[in-house]
Amino acid sequence: MSSNRWTIMKKLIALLLIAAAVSISFLIIAVTVSTRLIFTSDGFDRPDEKILVDLKEYIQKEEIRTDDEERLDAWCGANRGVDIEVFVNERLVYSSTADLRGLETPIRETELDRRRAVKVSFSDALADVILYDYFYSYENTVVAEILAAIAIFFIIVIVGIRRETEYIRLLNDEIHALEGGDLTREMTIRGSDEIATLAESIDEFRKSMKNQLTTIERLEKTNRMTSAEIAHDLRTPLTSLMMYLDFGLSEVQGKEPKAEEYLTKAKEKSIRLKNLLEENFSYTTMTDYFLKEKQEVSADIVLSGFINDFVVNLESRGFHVLTDIFFKESSILLQRDALGRIFGNLATNIYKYAKKEGNVYICGRDKGTCAEIRIENEIRVYEGGKPHSTGFGSRIVKRLMEEMGGEYSTEERDGRYVTILRFMKADNHISNSLGKEPGKVL
Repeated sequence: MSSNRWTIMKKLIALLLIAAAVSISFLIIAVTVSTRLIFTSDGFDRPDEKILVDLKEYIQKEEIRTDDEERLDAWCGANRGVDIEVFVNERLVYSSTADLRGLETPIRETELDRRRAVKVSFSDALADVILYDYFYSYENTVVAEILAAIAIFFIIVIVGIRRETEYIRLLNDEIHALEGGDLTREMTIRGSDEIATLAESIDEFRKSMKNQLTTIERLEKTNRMTSAEIAHDLRTPLTSLMMYLDFGLSEVQGKEPKAEEYLTKAKEKSIRLKNLLEENFSYTTMTDYFLKEKQEVSADIVLSGFINDFVVNLESRGFHVLTDIFFKESSILLQRDALGRIFGNLATNIYKYAKKEGNVYICGRDKGTCAEIRIENEIRVYEGGKPHSTGFGSRIVKRLMEEMGGEYSTEERDGRYVTILRFMKADNHISNSLGKEPGKVL
């Protein structure tokens, strides 16, 4: 940002000055208008009836005379903001606002005075009394106008500050979006103060992070492709090597025991190396499944279909499989190619580590919010110990299941190996069964 022309402090000072100018202007205009209305309007010339009644009662009760200045002053003092003038025979004999003693020429009652005056009976005479109570109204009006001006001042300040707080709240929402991993949402840059500078800095950080993540993703993709290409390129010469080892073994078998032993060990190592390359190739290309869209499918139709293919595959390898499959009418989210790869890895594990003489049990059921598949087999006993496993297959199944929102777990107990797959339902609603009964296929 080129310059912080309008800093927060400058904006706050400007806001206070504007609020003060508006409120003072309002007060001046309001006082001017109310003063003119109060002191020039005929409506304010008419005395308040309650005050007039109070004055008459006071005069009658106290038997006040028209020249009793002391007690008339006392009444005006008790009724703050009210003044009176008393005329007897068209001559001013008392005024609460002026001292009439020593006047050489008496003040005469005018026509306007007569219109304003009210006849009041004093103890000594019937007099014209003019009651001025607009000073009281004027004071109340001025106080109300001052309070209104103060309210206008604070309203302007609050509205101005609220605009800034709304901007801060907007930035807070955008920062939370960044925390959630949404790097596509740009920061709102408004104005040129410190907050706008901070927003611009955060947006630059967002752009930098987005570029870095793009670079990292590109490097990871390149790395996966390179690893897959290396594994693919090594498989061809490795296959040739294994073929030549077979030729060598056939030549020395039964003739040269030492050479046969060396060649046998070399072939075992080459087979293990080939398996490692296959598993590495499989693991590095697994991300391709993550990019494909998940589909909402029927658990009964899709899972039962994959299980049937799985059973046929195992039985073709000489395994005896027992199934007990019953899924209700429910929908699950999955990616079909990933599911095929999952069952492929499970089949490979059974080929390697399951006992052919034992049964493989497969059970499929609805379990509340998920559809569960349970596969159980007897563990093969190897002479000299169980062969080494990299665990690539299990890690692939676990990642693919998690990517589809499901779960994968295994356990060993009493010489048996149990694999559990849980596919989360598209919603937690479980439809009623259509009358289909569980069945067992041998």
